[in-house]
Amino acid sequence: MLKKLLKHEWKETWRIPALACALMIILTLVSVICFTRMSPPANADELNAGAFVLMMFYVLTISCVSVVVSIYIAVRFYKNLYTDEGYLMHTLPVTPRQLLVSKLTVGSLWSFLVTILTLWAVFLIMIFGLPVMVKDDLNLSFTLLVNYAKEYSHALFGMSLPVFTVFMFFYFLISAVSNVLIVYGAVSLGQMFSKHKVMASILCYIGVTIIIQTLTSLAMTPYLTKMVVTHVGNSTSLEIPEFMGAFMRNTFIFSLVACVLTGIGCYILSEYLMKKQLNLD
Repeated sequence: MLKKLLKHEWKETWRIPALACALMIILTLVSVICFTRMSPPANADELNAGAFVLMMFYVLTISCVSVVVSIYIAVRFYKNLYTDEGYLMHTLPVTPRQLLVSKLTVGSLWSFLVTILTLWAVFLIMIFGLPVMVKDDLNLSFTLLVNYAKEYSHALFGMSLPVFTVFMFFYFLISAVSNVLIVYGAVSLGQMFSKHKVMASILCYIGVTIIIQTLTSLAMTPYLTKMVVTHVGNSTSLEIPEFMGAFMRNTFIFSLVACVLTGIGCYILSEYLMKKQLNLD
């Protein structure tokens, strides 16, 4: 039955996220073409206003597209499980866990895909946009950036480029799942209120996000601060500090662990509320 739920969820949700991804790709390609037709400013202290405006507009648009996909995932979860549609969905011969897993799988997939497309878009804009924004010898290219990353990856991130690439792939994947679960947990909490459930869900999301960020910062800050204070005195040059690699690596690992724990907590909360505290009034 889970396969049928996954198939149904995919058919019902693919249009809006797919349109958003297509829009992101088209905007990126159009922006790249525009940048290739521009020239850097004549003076070193000037800024190419056209390139700057285009880049700001592009960044704002891409950010809006990402937000729209996130909102759509939340609205889909709410409407399908906690409105009139919920009466039908919860009478199907399936468990709350199967309903939750089917929506989580599809929602996380689209969230992860949008994240990857955003990184791809930023990479292209950086290569083609920065060289025409200011008068400087910025001969950026894919090969140059890869070679730079290979040379400084260990100093910056505490791991080689291949290891860093694999790590970030799983980091963004787990982060996508965790972010979707936070939304689901907030929506499920909001349904416990008798009135204004949508507003309650939004406030729950804000509250949960603040709590998670606060706890993460409180847990992370002492260790990372100690590392910086211990090593910063030994760095006297303008080169990359020796502790930077370990600092960034530990930060990424800690963030990954936080995503996993947050996702598990929100999943347990969502499933419990759907099983024991379902409120469709």
